[in-house]
Amino acid sequence: MNNGNDAARRKALLAGAIGTFVEMYDLALYGFFATTIATLFFPKGNSVTALLSTFAIFAVGFVVRPIGAVVWGHIGDKVGRRPALFMAVIVMSVGTVGMGLLPGYDQIGLAAPALLLLFRLVQGFSVAGEYAGGTIFILEYAPAGRRGRYASTLPSSANIGTIFGALVAVLMTSTTTSEQLSSWGWRVPFLFALPLTLVALLLRLKVEESPAFTALQTEGRVESAPLVEAFKMAKKPMLLFIGWAMTPSVSGYLVNAFLISYLTRSAHFSNTQSLLILVVSLLTSTGGCIVAGRLIDAAGKKRVAIVYALGLGAWAIPSFALLPHSSLLGAFMVIAVFVIFSSGVSTTLSLLIFDLFPARVRVSASALGYNICQMVFGGTAPFVATFLINAGHPLGPGYYLAGLATVSALVAVLGFGSRTQSNGRPTATPALADNRQQTDA
Repeated sequence: MNNGNDAARRKALLAGAIGTFVEMYDLALYGFFATTIATLFFPKGNSVTALLSTFAIFAVGFVVRPIGAVVWGHIGDKVGRRPALFMAVIVMSVGTVGMGLLPGYDQIGLAAPALLLLFRLVQGFSVAGEYAGGTIFILEYAPAGRRGRYASTLPSSANIGTIFGALVAVLMTSTTTSEQLSSWGWRVPFLFALPLTLVALLLRLKVEESPAFTALQTEGRVESAPLVEAFKMAKKPMLLFIGWAMTPSVSGYLVNAFLISYLTRSAHFSNTQSLLILVVSLLTSTGGCIVAGRLIDAAGKKRVAIVYALGLGAWAIPSFALLPHSSLLGAFMVIAVFVIFSSGVSTTLSLLIFDLFPARVRVSASALGYNICQMVFGGTAPFVATFLINAGHPLGPGYYLAGLATVSALVAVLGFGSRTQSNGRPTATPALADNRQQTDA
């Protein structure tokens, strides 16, 4: 019986993580090629204005995330976790591949940025259900007492997806001339999203529905209007969740979508050096996620959350003070410390997606809260950081993140109780063996 449960868990891990891998690969490409996109899809002239416009379109893609969260949350809580994840990854591929096929401003004028925006909206809608849905799917299979390390799977797969995108970007930038890169080289990574999506679909076809949702169906407890019910029974957890999620939303997109342009423009590294720094930093972050997950299982999420949030807040300002004057090795070290703290904050977020909400409204409540944060804080982070620096406030992004991290630490102090599904003290019955316990979790 245990062997069957272990096999089911491994399949769930792969099926949940692959979507986040593809999602972050797709989203990271936009940040990696932001400078190229700015030159191709906007009128020639002020390069700062073009880059701001590029990041503005990136941010607008987050506006539809709450709408997507409502749709995917409803499907996930009423129809099933698995169908929602299956459909979301297909829609994501449409947005990314569509970008790779777009003609530029010189070919179709203002239609170029307009279509770029359209495909960003498609991406934003689809990704709204992926991270929260994938996390829930994995954790509803996870054994009690090990949910912290299972929670680390999603931020780790996000890092690996970003790393893969960076490696593909390095390959294209190092094997093409600047003219070739602008002409067709930048399109190849976007088009490569299609075979990745096919792999994700294949893995998700082979996995069963989560045991928690299956139990809800068996017991006749599936909600007909899960979001309405979530507002009735989980308003305070949703507010706590938002108060925490705003910090990893900003820190994550400062690394994944802003760092490359910052290192090339403000710290004067080459594009290849900047991508290399990012790859090493994300490898460090992946290790940090794994360590944070085990710390959560050993010490509880509250203690871990407070330490990592305060650490991130304390290091945010020095990071932006040191990077413009750092050598290559110095930049590695500065960003490595940053991402270690950020990884702990992100791993805690993944556990909260599962831990704060009952199973019958879990996708709706967490997806909406998560995507509100992504819209307000995450999607705007590259734009806000670029604006602050170009307005003469080079430490502005650090102060911004430090303020958010301080608020999140306070949320953890006041709002995270000792009760947790993953505090190193397993409940009496393993998750797969007691579905009723999971549905009430």
